[in-house]
Amino acid sequence: MKSPRLVSSICVLSFMLGGCSVQSSQLSSIINLMRGSPVDYSESAWLIRYGEYRAQVQALSFEGGILFSNSRGDQAFFDGWAITRAAGLGLERGSWSVKDDAGRRHFTHRSRLSSYPACAPWEKEAMSGVVQFTQSCQGASVYRNKILVNKKGQITLIRQSLNAGASFVTLSKSQKD
Repeated sequence: MKSPRLVSSICVLSFMLGGCSVQSSQLSSIINLMRGSPVDYSESAWLIRYGEYRAQVQALSFEGGILFSNSRGDQAFFDGWAITRAAGLGLERGSWSVKDDAGRRHFTHRSRLSSYPACAPWEKEAMSGVVQFTQSCQGASVYRNKILVNKKGQITLIRQSLNAGASFVTLSKSQKD
């Protein structure tokens, strides 16, 4: 008596498999949503430079700032006024941090700490549709950090020292071709 059950099971299974060819606009929409459409990351593309090293990074918004990162291990965390942490930048085990407190700016590179007087307040200057913020700092010598903001109020360039003026990391917004 197993054969009627087997025949019934095969019929039901055939019907179910055959039913898979029926399409629904709602189902298609859900499947397309699950697959995801190609994401355009060009809006978040930036160029990071450190000395002769150059690489593309993506800007990712986090609470407290923006992380610029790529699959090579390059990272720079920008808190809105300063790059407070960086890693990679073409160097093995390259890691930096910058921290300000009452009256001092502290730089850490590969676990070595150096401290200098705090930087001066940011100065704002409008120049042909662009606003430039500069900050004068005292390290081994006097140096200046810079942030450029376009007409739309978007930051397009960040240039800051990670080691008291000896060298700079620069983040610039990638231009669309």
